[in-house]
Amino acid sequence: MGIYAVWGPPQSGKTTMAIDMAFALSIQGKSVCLISPELYSELAARLNIRIEPEKSLLAAYKKTGSLKQIVHTADDLLYVLAVPFDNDAFGADMPEDAAKALIEQAGRTFDVVIVDCPAHAGSVLAAWALSCADSVFMMSGAHSAAVMWNSSFRRAITAMKNKTHYVCAEINSNFDYRTLHNILGVTPEVWLPHFPDASMLQLLKRTLYQANGRTGRAYTKGIDQICSFVTGKGDDQ
Repeated sequence: MGIYAVWGPPQSGKTTMAIDMAFALSIQGKSVCLISPELYSELAARLNIRIEPEKSLLAAYKKTGSLKQIVHTADDLLYVLAVPFDNDAFGADMPEDAAKALIEQAGRTFDVVIVDCPAHAGSVLAAWALSCADSVFMMSGAHSAAVMWNSSFRRAITAMKNKTHYVCAEINSNFDYRTLHNILGVTPEVWLPHFPDASMLQLLKRTLYQANGRTGRAYTKGIDQICSFVTGKGDDQ
């Protein structure tokens, strides 16, 4: 069904959104591979999983064969590729040709591939994911530093504008998101509401998707809207 990259400034909600998007699509019956090239994988920590070297990105780019034999199974139809729990075992980023081959193989193996791209520009795998992605879900940010980040990556952001969907995750209830978007000159297609008790909920369950209450329903509706761009049911499809 495609390759999708989640990108944006630091602390903009990338990992949370990528996880919830992956859970939502897997619940719909899609096989989903969630990839994180971060040396310390917040994604693995959030999912409360231990990535062994033989079930990691290290193994994926060094071995041949089916990715389904290498990936970590996190849930029904939900698979994870991330760095091993021992960062020293991974070391430097993978070679460019290996990164490209891995992204392409993942795209052939799973219905949906979601890459949680680091905010920095140091990952070859993330660079290939952004280049190969059918769509990029750009998180607009939750701090004033997002303006500087967008300025730093303006060339890359402009190059991907025709396949970018802007998402605003309201992480900070006191932040003026509308002013930020006016400065950036963008209008988010999806707004994910602020979860005042998100940290507590994430300790109890791995996803905010399908959480209870008014906020939970609004959040779930936003994630479903994001997923509609993947399944071809979005307003612009």
